[in-house]
Amino acid sequence: MKLKYDHTLLLVDDEASILKALKRLFRRDGYQILTAECGQQALDLLRQMENPVSLIISDQRMPGMNGATFLEQSMDCCPDAVRFLLTGYSDIDAVVDAVNKGNIHKYLAKPWNDSEILLLVREALSQVELRLENIRLTELTRRQNQELADLNKSLEEKVNERTWALKYQNKKLHQLNNGLEKSLMETIRLLLSLVESSNPKLGSYMKAVGQLARKIAATAGLDETIQNRVEMAGLVHDIGLMGMPEAILEKDERSMSTDEFEAYTHHPEIAALSLSSVEGLREISEIVGAHHENLDGSGFPRRIMGDDLSTDARILAVAADYCTVLHLWPIGVKRVLYVARRYMSHATLSAIEIAEEMVVRKAIAEKVIIEGAGKRYDGVIVRHFLKSIGSDPTKKTINQLPFNLLRKGMVLMEDLRLKDGRLLLTRGTTLGDGALQSIMTIGNRGMIEDTIAVTKESGLQTEREDTP
Repeated sequence: MKLKYDHTLLLVDDEASILKALKRLFRRDGYQILTAECGQQALDLLRQMENPVSLIISDQRMPGMNGATFLEQSMDCCPDAVRFLLTGYSDIDAVVDAVNKGNIHKYLAKPWNDSEILLLVREALSQVELRLENIRLTELTRRQNQELADLNKSLEEKVNERTWALKYQNKKLHQLNNGLEKSLMETIRLLLSLVESSNPKLGSYMKAVGQLARKIAATAGLDETIQNRVEMAGLVHDIGLMGMPEAILEKDERSMSTDEFEAYTHHPEIAALSLSSVEGLREISEIVGAHHENLDGSGFPRRIMGDDLSTDARILAVAADYCTVLHLWPIGVKRVLYVARRYMSHATLSAIEIAEEMVVRKAIAEKVIIEGAGKRYDGVIVRHFLKSIGSDPTKKTINQLPFNLLRKGMVLMEDLRLKDGRLLLTRGTTLGDGALQSIMTIGNRGMIEDTIAVTKESGLQTEREDTP
């Protein structure tokens, strides 16, 4: 890997011939070389340096001060330098002393192999550059947080500027990933910290979405890779909202004006575009771009539906909408109930017991998800969601069953249609003896093709349940 920074090397040895050989070897790679013939001379030189030394190579056996002692004392004036100990003696005690006190990184024996020592030095300097790049990125993030706080133009300008800022940030993150051995999760958390600095409420919400999405995936029995992926997607899924006016961010979707909703519908694409510029986050960007798509095709921005929606995106949709009620809906029980009228029937809302605000929020959020099963949400994912939050699975567990496993008392969670599209029973119908007999007759004639989304009564068991 090509080094980006200029580096200074300090070589310490009491033998002039060795210093000369090392100096000649390292100059080939363009390093600035400093030399000293003893430990004290090297310490004096370090204290006079304005720019830090990146790497120190010291002989162990030197008059006055040995290499281990010198390397230990050099930490006071040059704490970040990489330290190599060079010796031609098999002195285990000296090596252990140097490791424990001098904080050395490598032990090199004389005579050395030119190719090997050049490679070790380059690898060590790469680690130095990781630290320098980390410092640079922290400063970059600080500056961009300030830029976010200063945005005060029109909605269109804010969206355009935020898109550019996120692209720029992702480009820098991509460049960093080429030189840093950091995980994707660390990169995601860096983006989340950017959001939290600018909008703490939005950042807290996104963090909750990531945690819930992971719990749902774990409850569904999905592997660790998928759990990590949906969590990362949840942590950054709404970065496309950065820069939008507070007037829009404080509203739920169904209370926005036409123009506001039109601007709002672009945020999944903005987030996906920004994330896709980082090569390692392309899978995450696809999930984020689809988190407002609905199972029945009524979502946005691309109206994806059915099997075209990934399991990851279905999980994120449930987690995001549940956490929206908990974290982003207005404060106060009365205001929460007022907003809830737009999302559920009067009968459903009336059945919710008025209690402490968070209890009410959770009850409403759960009802919103349950009522959206089969339309906005995948019924199987909803079932795993309910288990993940500790909801009683005998109350509103959604099952996908063939017609011959339906039982009396089950409630349809979606319209029941024949193969040719004709409506047989509407969503919300409680199955009685007459309805069951009709379904069995029609189903045995081959007129019902798909499984049927239903809830089951307490204690009622099924012989088959779909899994994602």
